[in-house]
Amino acid sequence: MTRIKLWLGLVVALLIAVPAMAKKKAVRQVVIEEVTRVEGKIQKPEVWYLLPRSNLNFEGLKLEQKLVPKIEESVKKDPF
Repeated sequence: MTRIKLWLGLVVALLIAVPAMAKKKAVRQVVIEEVTRVEGKIQKPEVWYLLPRSNLNFEGLKLEQKLVPKIEESVKKDPF
């Protein structure tokens, strides 16, 4: 009895699923009626990199004047 119910359920499921699978999706088409001409150059990507021959030492650079007073002065002024 249970096998008959199982087969009957399988047949019903197939009868429901087959028409659903047979439906095709609507294809959306776009028709372009105007001709557009685009002129220009295609830019190729470029990468530049430098390999230094030795380690650069930036520790010797010193500021001639301190920037903290100028920053504090600019904060005290109205922005606009």
